[in-house]
Amino acid sequence: MKKIVIFMVLIAVSFASFASDCLYYHNKARTPLGLPKLTYSSSLAASALKYAKVLAGTSHLKHSTNRKNIGENLAMGTKNAYDLSQLMFLWTNEKRNFISGRKLPNVSRTGNWKDVAHYTQIVWRTTKQVGCGMTENKKWRFLVCHYKGIGNFMNAYPY
Repeated sequence: MKKIVIFMVLIAVSFASFASDCLYYHNKARTPLGLPKLTYSSSLAASALKYAKVLAGTSHLKHSTNRKNIGENLAMGTKNAYDLSQLMFLWTNEKRNFISGRKLPNVSRTGNWKDVAHYTQIVWRTTKQVGCGMTENKKWRFLVCHYKGIGNFMNAYPY
């Protein structure tokens, strides 16, 4: 019984740390822009983890089709080479191609708004909550984050 309790405490601490880290990386991108901090949603995290497991079963990135007003960011990296911070960096590093002060789709230096779409979802002004799930298979690690306050609307400013 004691081993089960210790294991459950370790899982709870690990989840709390993961959730805290996810919020940290998201809010680190939002705070310098004067945007409100996101809060963490356990229900969004559960749906994100469920879908991350689907992706791990297929070893491909493809957005889910039944999100119903939930935003979604996906990332995939080699299992032993990518941790949460590196997967989040794939999204936040899109800022280098982002052009502020413009409406979608004219927000990317590359000419393709999808090249900054992960970043714009993170900094979308009306996004209020995030929940993330991360899992892996034999070769790949998958990160999925779901957002309440969906972003990336055409002809709208991200913030």
